[in-house]
This record gives sequence, C-alpha cells and structure tokens, in this order.
Amino acid sequence: MKLEQDMKRNVLVGAAFATVLMGLGLASGVLQSAAQGQGAMQAPRFEVDPMWPKPLPNGWYLGQTIGVSVDAQDHIWIIHRSDSLDPVEAAADEGTGACCRKAPPIMEFDQQGTLLRHWGGKDGPGYQWPASNHGLTIDHKGNIWIGGNGANNDGHVLKFTQDGKFLMQIGIKQAGLGPDSNSQER
Repeated sequence: MKLEQDMKRNVLVGAAFATVLMGLGLASGVLQSAAQGQGAMQAPRFEVDPMWPKPLPNGWYLGQTIGVSVDAQDHIWIIHRSDSLDPVEAAADEGTGACCRKAPPIMEFDQQGTLLRHWGGKDGPGYQWPASNHGLTIDHKGNIWIGGNGANNDGHVLKFTQDGKFLMQIGIKQAGLGPDSNSQER
C-alpha cells in the first residue's frame, strides 16, 4: 500500500514538474516573439520644416521658445521669451529697424503654421505676468497654464482660457523668493 502511494505521489510530482517546464517553454516562446516584434519598432523621425510657422503679422519675431503643447484640436501652442534677444536684435524693437516687433508670448498655430490666436505678456486684473516665461501646458478642459522662472521672484503659475481670459493665479510674484519651491511664502 505504501509503495503504491509513493508511486502515485512520484507520478503526480513528475507530471506537475513536466507541466511547469512546458509552461515555461511556452512563455519563453511568447516573450521572445514579443521582443522580436518590438525590435522592429523605431522611434519616429522628425524633420525641421523651415516654413513653419508661416510669417507672423506686424513684423513680429519670436524669442526663445521655451514651452510647447498641443490641444485637443491638434493646435500647437507656444510660449516664448521675446526679451531673450541679444542687444542688436532687441534694438529692432525700439524703432531702429522697420521690420521687427516683439510677438505676444502666447501663440496658437494650426498644423500648417497659421497663427490663430495670440495674447499675454503684461500684468492684468488679478494676476501678475511672470518675469521670465517658462513652460506652458494645456489641461483636459483646454485651459492654458503657464509658469515662470525669473530670478528670485517667479513663485506662481497662471491659468487662462484659450482666448486669454484670466482664471486663476496660484502663488505670488515677489522679489526675494529664492529658489526654494517649498517655501510657505509663495
């Protein structure tokens, strides 16, 4: 009787072991196929389109573009720093040249590069524009959020509609804030 039980147990253990080995073999094959399929995928290649965006109105020029986001309509939104130009370039805005004026910092373009909307750049009722624009994102409702990184005074973010209507300011713009983003004074 004991011999019979030992034999049954050995058969069951052997069958379980064989089942586990077959399962591992199948899993290995599936994983290998998946890995080979992923190996064929490549990162997208992007090309610069020198004609994008289309020429801006009013002789406007762009400074450093430091924020880009795409909305639900596949429109491209940028925030740029028009004050980032060198003195010769900036002199054109002061009337020295006949061509150039600073573009508003927030600009919306369609996929073809046509300017659709533009706004921003100055303090308004209830909000303080950043000393140095830095970053733009669009939330799930289509609202535009911007921030700044001006030396020792940009401790806030702003929220606007896509038409530039002010909705909210979180934090403050105040001299002497320093780099501590955890400051309770913001």
